[in-house]
Amino acid sequence: MADINTTTVNEEKYHALSRAGDFELSIDATEQEGPSPNQVLVADYASCFTFACRAGASNELDIDLGKVETEAEADINDDDDLTAIRFHMQIEADLSDDEVDDVLELGEDICHVHDSLKESLYADVDVTTGAF
Repeated sequence: MADINTTTVNEEKYHALSRAGDFELSIDATEQEGPSPNQVLVADYASCFTFACRAGASNELDIDLGKVETEAEADINDDDDLTAIRFHMQIEADLSDDEVDDVLELGEDICHVHDSLKESLYADVDVTTGAF
């Protein structure tokens, strides 16, 4: 049995409603009825990385980061494929350069999205036709 189950329904054009647990997310490749898939991925990565930095700082370094704001930006090529992602983090706590390095290293180690962005995690896809 899977640990995570989601359902995505696309009835026309490039808009989909995805359900994860009790939550619904509107995703639209044209950005008319929701964020694009790339925007969702970048936001998810930034959120997960932020949480991972906070968890690592708190649990491993005994540091309270206070408020953290992570601005993410990404580059896409002519095929709308992501080619680069950059984060700019603003952290309320006054940290030394060594503490910043330690927090970022823990963030990379703990962040599930960071770990997942690799070819070995490509989706295994099966298709049922004539389903509706």
